[in-house]
Amino acid sequence: MHEWPSTLDIGELMAGGWRPTPFRQFILKIHSRCDLACKYCYMYEMADSSWQTRPKQMSRETFAATASRIAQHAHRHGLANVEIILHGGEPLLAGREAIRELVTLVRSAVGPATRTAVGLQTNGTLLDLPYLRLFDELGVRVGVSLDGDETMHDRGRRRANGQGSHADVLRALGLLGSPAFRHLFSGLLCTIDLRNDPIGAYEALLAFDPPAVDFLLPHGNWSAPPPGRTPDTEATPYADWLIPIFDRWYAAPRRPTWIRMFNEIIHGLLGGSSSSEQIGLSPAAMVVVETDGGIEQSDALKSAYPGAPETGLHVARDSFDDVLLLPSVAARQIGEAALSPTCRACPVSRVCGGGHYAHRYRSGHGFANPSVYSPDLLRLIGHIKRTVEADLSARSKRQRKGTMNLREHRIAAGTFSELAAGGGGGPAVAELSAAQHSKHVLLVRGVLETARASGHPDGAATRRAYDLLATVQRRYPGVVDAVLRHPSVGAWARRTVKMLVAGDGDAAPGQLAALAAAAAIRSGTACEIDVPAVEGVVTLPSLGQAVLPPTVSAATVECGPDDTEITADGIIVRIPRDPRQDAPGWRGLRSLSSEADGMSLRLVIDDLDPYRMPGTGNIGGRLTEAETERWQSALHGAWDLLVRHHRVVAEEVATAITVLTPLVAPARGQSSSSSRETFGCVALSTPPDASSLAVTLTHETQHAKLSALLDLVPLTLPDDGSRHYAPWREDPRPVPGLLQGAYAFLGVAGFWMRQRGLESGEAALRAHAEFYQWREASRLVTGTLLGSGRLTPAGESFTAGMARRLDGWSRESVPARARAMSRERSDDHRARWLRRNG
Repeated sequence: MHEWPSTLDIGELMAGGWRPTPFRQFILKIHSRCDLACKYCYMYEMADSSWQTRPKQMSRETFAATASRIAQHAHRHGLANVEIILHGGEPLLAGREAIRELVTLVRSAVGPATRTAVGLQTNGTLLDLPYLRLFDELGVRVGVSLDGDETMHDRGRRRANGQGSHADVLRALGLLGSPAFRHLFSGLLCTIDLRNDPIGAYEALLAFDPPAVDFLLPHGNWSAPPPGRTPDTEATPYADWLIPIFDRWYAAPRRPTWIRMFNEIIHGLLGGSSSSEQIGLSPAAMVVVETDGGIEQSDALKSAYPGAPETGLHVARDSFDDVLLLPSVAARQIGEAALSPTCRACPVSRVCGGGHYAHRYRSGHGFANPSVYSPDLLRLIGHIKRTVEADLSARSKRQRKGTMNLREHRIAAGTFSELAAGGGGGPAVAELSAAQHSKHVLLVRGVLETARASGHPDGAATRRAYDLLATVQRRYPGVVDAVLRHPSVGAWARRTVKMLVAGDGDAAPGQLAALAAAAAIRSGTACEIDVPAVEGVVTLPSLGQAVLPPTVSAATVECGPDDTEITADGIIVRIPRDPRQDAPGWRGLRSLSSEADGMSLRLVIDDLDPYRMPGTGNIGGRLTEAETERWQSALHGAWDLLVRHHRVVAEEVATAITVLTPLVAPARGQSSSSSRETFGCVALSTPPDASSLAVTLTHETQHAKLSALLDLVPLTLPDDGSRHYAPWREDPRPVPGLLQGAYAFLGVAGFWMRQRGLESGEAALRAHAEFYQWREASRLVTGTLLGSGRLTPAGESFTAGMARRLDGWSRESVPARARAMSRERSDDHRARWLRRNG
């Protein structure tokens, strides 16, 4: 009998806006037996013994059915990536040909539209050269279980005859860590044994230079406690074991490995979401297929009671979407709502997430309990929080004494209220812009430190580039500020830090040299610096691009007070004195400008930088001279309209928006976008008229304001999978996206409310209809947000401020014909949305 929440009603959840999170990780139990008899194994030594009745090995028919179901799920949900984990038992017992067949089947079924990463977790005893050659051919990454040195490891990881396995694992790790196969090494998995010295175990693992380490809490629960964990006591033996390792790891000048538990906790403390079962509130997005084709939840649930992970579904007859709609699966996807009252009241609940689901079980009470490890988690998270806070405070003090000065950014209560009402004006946006500048400085510094810590080949060159940037900053701080504020710099730096941390070989820290070169050129500082070229193209942020032969991968910038040359392979490109001008081999970033009633606006046209608007599919190319003239003409009209009749908005636009990136126009209408990574940039297709450009600038400035505010004040809780109707989108939206849209259209409604008094005839009717439509749409969505339960206290206050402004506008009269026009459009959209989404 299952002990899942019996009161969980999927229909009620979905009626309230919740949508299940599709599975992205598929754990395939390709062999159900093991050549070891580990004492702490949840499969063979704990409550569930279903392995005894399952086939030893997954059949070819089950391979094919599983591949088909994974492909069906990936295509139905448009997944860009899925991960396949080959598991057991011991998966290597399945044999090389079976593994080759399964991996080939899955990738063939899923197709090229979805990237299929494959990993394998092994005890290492059977890992040999033929297996590694196969995994190299198939691109299968390998994780190995290791619990420390020989004594530590062999305490628990022995064969059935009592013989230890450490020697065989050492041999396997020697092969896996060799230059030929090192790229396949995904990391080590270590189950904590309180009898082992923590630092000794840690150093034994580091001896293999693992890219990542997973420290696992032994599976147990309130009814079957793990070793050393006495229920209902405040003792913290596991935190006491982990904290010395954390302190050694965190204090290291260069972090020697990625420790998932520690990184996940730090990420959660800084407001991020989790990607681990052990902690956090992110929806569980993994599913298991057993050797007989049975679809199950996390097999760690086998430690709770017999049959705990079973769903009753099978790949031969059921889809993975069927699994998503089971109450037991929903319970692991609804985040905070599934926590016990004790956990919801805990100050670290959003980081801890109640701990591993399997560790919450208590016989007769199901899983609605705190983790059996609660005291340990509370102590560990508290210790990490204090350590990180002290470190950030010290770094902040050092940074304030350093070259690129930063200050602490806070939003005053009055400014926060003005922003919530959709306004704020130039002063509020200037505060947000200053915070974004500091963010870019920290990200650029992060590129330097992460490149050095990760041992990236460009680490030394990155240091030289940063030193040049600092040198220019001391004499010309405004020049360096202008380069660092360029929107693409933020996107490049953020992406580079993430890729360096992940060990992605495509990370480009060397682009920091291009930033330094741009600052030197703008200030006339004499220097010589090597910069990267991508297929012959050297991008200097805020200036333009030099185009060299496509075989060139690096060039040299020689900068003097009077001229600048970029050279490579005997070819010289001279940058004009005014870099906005084109020249042979040089494409400059042009600009648009306009002035009205004493207020001016200047926008750089960035139609070159590869980081100018990440994630946008319809990014445009280089504008022709004729297209640039059309943009200039539209800008004159739009700026005059904003300055004369929407002056506060004009102040905000002039303060927030500095760069325009062209987009390819859609088949109908206009396209525009902005990104939290590129504050200051608005991307849009050619506007049909001045009024359309004015309202688009209003709309995107609202997005920019909110995105910048979110970097200072969290307004939403981690995504729990809930999705909601938005009257401006064709797809269901998560709460953060809903808030962004509502805030943008609050600004649009205000624009049309003012604009309707300037128009006459049909144009006035259209303005009234636009005002009514977006006022009502934003009112609807703010109500959804306030009832979602997914806002922080600050988010509730902010959204309530939006609602008050919209309620005030509801008293504005609108002609009946305009209301009818608006309602017809809204009803059409709602009906279309329902047909598409249900």
